[in-house]
Amino acid sequence: MKVAVIGSSGQLGHDLMRILPAAGLEAIGFPGRLELDIANAAAVEAMLDRHRPDAVINTAAFHHVDLCESRPDDAWKINAVAVRDAAQACQKRQILWLQIGTDYVAEGWPGCRPIAETAAMCPKSIYATSRFAGDCLTLAHAPQYGYVVRTCGLFGIAGCKLKGGLNFVDTMIAAAKAGRPLRVVNDQIVAPTATDTLSRQLAALLEHQPGPGLYHAVSHGQCSWHEFAQTALNMAGLTATVEPVSSTAFAAAAIRPRYSVLDNARLRAVGLDLMEDWQTSLKRYIACKYNLPD
Repeated sequence: MKVAVIGSSGQLGHDLMRILPAAGLEAIGFPGRLELDIANAAAVEAMLDRHRPDAVINTAAFHHVDLCESRPDDAWKINAVAVRDAAQACQKRQILWLQIGTDYVAEGWPGCRPIAETAAMCPKSIYATSRFAGDCLTLAHAPQYGYVVRTCGLFGIAGCKLKGGLNFVDTMIAAAKAGRPLRVVNDQIVAPTATDTLSRQLAALLEHQPGPGLYHAVSHGQCSWHEFAQTALNMAGLTATVEPVSSTAFAAAAIRPRYSVLDNARLRAVGLDLMEDWQTSLKRYIACKYNLPD
């Protein structure tokens, strides 16, 4: 199977490019807009006709959550309209379309059960609303070939371009090593997910093709961002004080979910839930990235 990876230079894309081949799949990478602008429908169709992939994984999006609030047109163009056009193009050519979604579309409350695919969503920002639209448009315009795989709090070796090649874990470790004060929210509950684990999960979906539709794929367990930060520092052997603060302390432009822990209910139902608990993934990540004993 030949798989085109849109956004192959990002955190998830980087791991997909090494894990898909290890799973016996051929991967063709499109690192950024210079190689393939997903907002250019004609360019996407030309790529499909030239390379004739069996599947496309779209990791590209307008990911800058707060900037979306002041640039809604760009958010909708990339996160919704472009996704619709690409999903239609894949449906027409009988190509699997895997759209990577986000937990930001969900909203529960501390202490509630993880949120399954059948639950009502509650996006509260331009970013979340535009991403939710991309989910819905995938399912509507690629009913036989469209998969939406929602995930949460990604961290991987390649890091995040928006954060200068770092991710949340790297940022916390760098700040602790530099002796900078650490203040992290303790009122947002998530299921942080490693990109290598998610990549193996996506490879399994492509291999088994259990049926199109919506799937959640996040780490097992849950934590606040504060607990995640403190655990990462402990695993890295660093002693630092992490001050727990409310989300209101940062006055971010976009509202974040208070509780967005997703339930991999559909993956379990088809016997394909390969995700790990977040502590296991985090320990492996830190050992690999920082050359520490596993």
